[in-house]
Amino acid sequence: MRLHSLKQKVVAFFHEPVSPKPLGIFRILIAAFTLLQAAFWYPDWQAFFGPEGWVQWEISQALNMGWHVHIQDVYELLAPLGMEPEAFVMYFFWVYVISATGLLLGWYTRLWAILTWFCHFVMMSSLPTFVYGVDIFLHIALFYMMLMPVAKAFSLDVRQGRVSPTSNWAVTLSLRVLQIHLCLAYFSAGYEKMLYAAWWEGNVLWRSMVQPDFRQFDMEWLAYYPWIPMLLSWGTMFIETFYFMGMYVRRLRVFWLAAMAGLHIGIGLFL
Repeated sequence: MRLHSLKQKVVAFFHEPVSPKPLGIFRILIAAFTLLQAAFWYPDWQAFFGPEGWVQWEISQALNMGWHVHIQDVYELLAPLGMEPEAFVMYFFWVYVISATGLLLGWYTRLWAILTWFCHFVMMSSLPTFVYGVDIFLHIALFYMMLMPVAKAFSLDVRQGRVSPTSNWAVTLSLRVLQIHLCLAYFSAGYEKMLYAAWWEGNVLWRSMVQPDFRQFDMEWLAYYPWIPMLLSWGTMFIETFYFMGMYVRRLRVFWLAAMAGLHIGIGLFL
């Protein structure tokens, strides 16, 4: 009897209809972040992606895996059109921006999602030495948007009748996949931190906040209060590792969400 009840709960968890609005918000926020990141890239776009940039094409190609698509590969495919490499690099930027804008508006959403994902894949393949966590998670999110029904809410596709706003099993499954992915990602991040003594001692946060490459403020005064980075480290490991529990329990959900937001805001401010 208990097994049957558990089976019903699992089936309901993955199949019970839910609102498509969270997926619409997910699409808008990811596309908006993509455009914001592109705006930060723009002043140095040629320096990053140009053939004679900080990392020349020959070098970044050599650092690539064979199945990656380098920006030089795309250029050579379109070279018969008569474009100079520098001009092509700027055209590529504007294709990326236009595709992310189409994704933001939800206009022919799947088409722009595929193109945005591909452009981002080329960018990651062209600068393997600069790729870090934000780029990886953005790429995962763009991949999800190629497959998930993210146009069912807050999109021009709905307003123009190309997509039905009615919820279905795909909406529920998509939301559950995103939720489970976040739980696994944070559990992995928190648990791996627990394996290192430097995190329990607070040394990782201390070194991050005082080294010139990262620090935004003078935090050397923390040397006189070592318990502060230690407690911050413990708090980080706790809220990441048990994110899956905190977000599942309704009474804790708002607190845990605020704690996670505070964690990322802190990273943005101090690192």
